[in-house]
Amino acid sequence: MGRPNMVEVRSLNAAYGQSKVLFDIELNIKPNERVAIVGRNGAGKTTLLKCMASLLTPTTGSVIYEGTELVGKRSYEVARMGLKYIDQDKHVFLDLTVRENLELSSYATGDYNWDKVFKHFPKLKILIDRKGAFLSGGERQMLMIGRAILGDPKVLLIDEPTEGLAPSIVDDLVTTFHELSKDCAILTVGQNLSFVSRVAERVYAMKEGKLVAEITDEAEIKNNSYSHYL
Repeated sequence: MGRPNMVEVRSLNAAYGQSKVLFDIELNIKPNERVAIVGRNGAGKTTLLKCMASLLTPTTGSVIYEGTELVGKRSYEVARMGLKYIDQDKHVFLDLTVRENLELSSYATGDYNWDKVFKHFPKLKILIDRKGAFLSGGERQMLMIGRAILGDPKVLLIDEPTEGLAPSIVDDLVTTFHELSKDCAILTVGQNLSFVSRVAERVYAMKEGKLVAEITDEAEIKNNSYSHYL
């Protein structure tokens, strides 16, 4: 028998007013698994992650995390339970230093062990007194993930992690995602198929608010041969 599912999304539908965005989404994530959702702009990827993190309320359907229904819970409750969302806009507190950004996350989680943050992102230790406004896009992405892993989450939902980043930083993120998955599951969404091919163990293809394919074959993932679904 395979590993039990840590997260199960069942018959999930979502809309913005009268405009329906998600249609009967079904997916699952297992412990320590690296899963990706690929699709074009407007496919509904971000909406799905926000529904899973309780930042948006679906019209119908369920998000089950370790046997608990998340729909209806507050987003901060979901984060405290161990499922955290990292948005694509690379939001950090611009007037605060890296140290102060991490201190806020430590205060929220009660986790002051920054060694694990610096293990994955040693550059943040060098930049510890630099304000967020003066960080590059890649450095902000490091800080966002670093803040999120405080509290030892079991699932990270990471939206468009490579957007706007230099190729060398993307290469570093590939290694980081593999290392992070030793401690938690990762669901990432995006359009960078090269990144997905090097990170994901399983891929969902999304088109016009629907999951149109689930790809589990390693060779198909590495060769990006699922791109014809998009």
